[in-house]
Amino acid sequence: MSVSRLEYLGRFLDHVDFVISGKKNAISEDKWLVNNYCSLFYDVVSKHLLSPDIRVRADVVNLLAAVRERRSLDIIRGMRASDKDVVKTACLGYLSAIGESDTLIPDLFDILEHKNDDEFKRAAMKMTIAGRSEDVPRLRKIYGQVVGEMRDEIKRTLTAIIDKDDALKKNKELLLSVPIFPDERKFVSFLDTSITYLDIRYRDSVSCKDKITQGTYVNVYNALKKIRTRVFNEFDNLSYYGKETKKMYDELMHLIEWASADLSEKTVKVEEGMKRMTCPGCDSEMRYSGGVWVCIDCGIKKG
Repeated sequence: MSVSRLEYLGRFLDHVDFVISGKKNAISEDKWLVNNYCSLFYDVVSKHLLSPDIRVRADVVNLLAAVRERRSLDIIRGMRASDKDVVKTACLGYLSAIGESDTLIPDLFDILEHKNDDEFKRAAMKMTIAGRSEDVPRLRKIYGQVVGEMRDEIKRTLTAIIDKDDALKKNKELLLSVPIFPDERKFVSFLDTSITYLDIRYRDSVSCKDKITQGTYVNVYNALKKIRTRVFNEFDNLSYYGKETKKMYDELMHLIEWASADLSEKTVKVEEGMKRMTCPGCDSEMRYSGGVWVCIDCGIKKG
């Protein structure tokens, strides 16, 4: 059962108070805080790196070392150079822990690529903590090659790594989609169908209109999303495919870009009983209010 942000914050702040009261390492030695840490709690924890209490700063560094939280790497390097001795010592431990994780990663990949069962599971759990953003492409290849519980394990690992990187989080849904084993015949069929859909059906039935129904918008948006996901998961396979297939791929990519931009400029007419749709900019939910669609995350408005 996952721990809520409020629950984690409450326990963390209690242990901050324990440290201030004189209980050494109350934060970093609490197994609950270590075991239940996730990337969503980073802002709760990291702000205490600026605590006026030297003991709190040092112990928060220790906690971040225990959970191998890389986002603090730059700030902790700075603290290592300028803070008090007790904090410098904690920073050294943090930098050592991150270094050990980097050394461990090749061995973990060797297990994930060649082992299974409990050994695979343990390596996936360790990679959840040690894994870096640059490890995501290699992990995705493994993700596409395994099935069942092994795929679930790698998905959890990928999710944990992606959630620590704001740039990756923007493409989280794509990165968690399953890579496709090369099959040129099937891909050519998909390319042909998708090109026909965008270059003929969309161009003739939707692109020519300034206003479209919400149902049309949702259908086209979902179709574009499926097409983007498929081409994303075929990209690495292009090296196995012929020149004509690559030309079709390039043609489809241009059509996706054109259709996406065209769709975003349409005025969407509300249909009775339908008050929600998806934002073309960030994939978040949009709601209809005061005659316009408004994205609840990025604020984009559509008439």
